[in-house]
Amino acid sequence: MTYIVDTRIFIWFLDKNKRLKPAYHQLLTDRNNNFVFSAIVLAEIKHLIAIRRINADYERVIEYLSQSENGIIYPVDEDVVEEMPEGFNIHDALIIATGLVYRNILREEVKILTEDREIIESNILSVA
Repeated sequence: MTYIVDTRIFIWFLDKNKRLKPAYHQLLTDRNNNFVFSAIVLAEIKHLIAIRRINADYERVIEYLSQSENGIIYPVDEDVVEEMPEGFNIHDALIIATGLVYRNILREEVKILTEDREIIESNILSVA
């Protein structure tokens, strides 16, 4: 299974935050799963660090992803922009669109790891 990872979920996972659902933690540590991180997730994390909204080390984030055998960073390309749903902030729209590229263009079964109510209620992507 391929999972699209929302920014908040990834931050909570790296921080070992108790707000991360145990089921999400189990999915994120299962080496049989594949994880996709939209490039916007990295941009959001870098921005949140810069404005001191989160206490994280950006280099640690990059190191974690570069060492991951089952996680990739997907660029914001023309396909992603084309798949962007309306009615969301740009960050969420790009994360959802990345999932839509995987589902609609790459023909992979995908689910999203998120706690974002708008994304969940939209039913655009299946939620894990």
